[in-house]
Amino acid sequence: MERLSCSHQPTFRQLLATEAMAEAQLVWGDDFLDNPVVQVAMQLEPPASPGSLIVLTKENFLSLKILPEIDGLAGITLISQVETEKPKPSGGTDSGALRSDTGPTQVIAKAVSSLASDPSIEALVAACRENEVPLVMMSAFGDPTQIVEDIRLAFLKETKTASARLQSILLSVVLEEGLDGMIDQLHSWLSRPVAIETADFKLLSARGMGVTPVRQQKQLTADALETLSHLKSGGDSRSVFDSFLYPIKLGRRLSLPLLYAGNTIAGYISVTTKPGDVDESMIWYLQPAAMAALVDIIHQLKGDFGLSVVQKNLLKELVSGRRLPATDMEKIETHFGFDLSDGFFVFAVQVLLEGDDESIEPRFPEEPLVGVEIEGTRIYIFQFNESDETTWQEEAATLVNKIKEINGPCQVQLGAGRQVSTLMELSEAYREARQSLIVGSMMHGDGEFQIGYGELGLKRLLYLVIDHPEADRFYKETLAMLEAYDEEWESELIDTLKVYLKEGANLNSAARALFIHRHTLRYRLEQIADTLKVDIDSQEVLLNLRIAFLIREMKGQNEK
Repeated sequence: MERLSCSHQPTFRQLLATEAMAEAQLVWGDDFLDNPVVQVAMQLEPPASPGSLIVLTKENFLSLKILPEIDGLAGITLISQVETEKPKPSGGTDSGALRSDTGPTQVIAKAVSSLASDPSIEALVAACRENEVPLVMMSAFGDPTQIVEDIRLAFLKETKTASARLQSILLSVVLEEGLDGMIDQLHSWLSRPVAIETADFKLLSARGMGVTPVRQQKQLTADALETLSHLKSGGDSRSVFDSFLYPIKLGRRLSLPLLYAGNTIAGYISVTTKPGDVDESMIWYLQPAAMAALVDIIHQLKGDFGLSVVQKNLLKELVSGRRLPATDMEKIETHFGFDLSDGFFVFAVQVLLEGDDESIEPRFPEEPLVGVEIEGTRIYIFQFNESDETTWQEEAATLVNKIKEINGPCQVQLGAGRQVSTLMELSEAYREARQSLIVGSMMHGDGEFQIGYGELGLKRLLYLVIDHPEADRFYKETLAMLEAYDEEWESELIDTLKVYLKEGANLNSAARALFIHRHTLRYRLEQIADTLKVDIDSQEVLLNLRIAFLIREMKGQNEK
């Protein structure tokens, strides 16, 4: 299809044809009335954005001591209050009868002629000629402020008409060429990189633009969901269906959410802006494009892609802890086959790539695995059946192998929640998996691990208070003196105590693990007890020491 030329902005000529500007008369610039109008403004100083139509009263203009730059304006409209003559008696028997030899048209023409011949306006006329900016003058028989508002409303009405025309064109392109054709058309209009992607940030079509950077994905999703939640809660007079009209600006990327059925984010359409771009101008193109794209996405609901996008968004909300209607729960069960399972494993995964190039992002396996992105963490849901007797460790190993196959050498960190039986428990399993991942990262740093929530033991309690000042205080009061002793005397009492506790305070087992005689170990334990001033054989003391080592480990204070 041949690429079409179209603008979302009404022209100055179109505005002159509206009722709001019916009394306007052109002073100069007939050849430039087709300039597109981006916005209606009421000031020349500071300089307005390019494409603005400036509407001024004569009094406001005369208050400007220096004529500002007007290059790039769509046009200027100058309003002057008309002083009508007092009515004269008609000379008949009825002394209250009024007579006017001058009709409305003549009054307007006379007022405009007088205004144009005012010496104080000559500088404005000269500037308009020099910068090729049309100049129109209007006579105000009423409140000038109301006239300006009428012009603004006329502009908005014409803009909506132009936007509907854009939408019609883009819809035709989508139906004939799909999303690729629409993105091509949008790219030719804007001369800017454009892209459309799913809610899971899978690129559907793009010209000169990549997928939303990982560092922005979390913020974009959060902003879109916040807007959607705000609309649903009645915090805005507009309907939920209109929420894609809210733009989200992250850096130079301007994005518009695409909603399906008014309550699910199906994706985003984005454009890369340049310095000096007017965001409103870009948005008026993105809005009809978003509407046209939705038609294509809804059409694809009959296939796997569209359905998968919608159901994955529902699944993400469910895992995040949001309560869904029974109908949505049934859709999720049917789509992913969850209704055939006896339960679920939930994994939280982080991938650390080898190399120094931070611009390269890890890739994750998609279908047939069920994975979603939540709060910047990749989450996978594995189904299990009691007849298979599959453990979470086996499923985790399968997932890790798939990740390494598509990424090459890398470190895969995985936290697993406890096995759950129903969809309603997925949010709790997700919380446990994420906590396991965080605790594992504390203990292993950049190393690889697969750790389950059930294996954390006391660590899952310490995780809740690990950032509390009391945790640091407890550690220092319990082990700090022993660390200082080792540093001063270059001894190994900390390591000795760590092995002793790991071996369950068994003297023989600990001695074998340390490759020393049990008498040597006993001597070291006496040194430890004397340094810490504790009874090393007390169960309570041993428990405190174990907790202190766990805090040390989770704080990353242990040497590799």
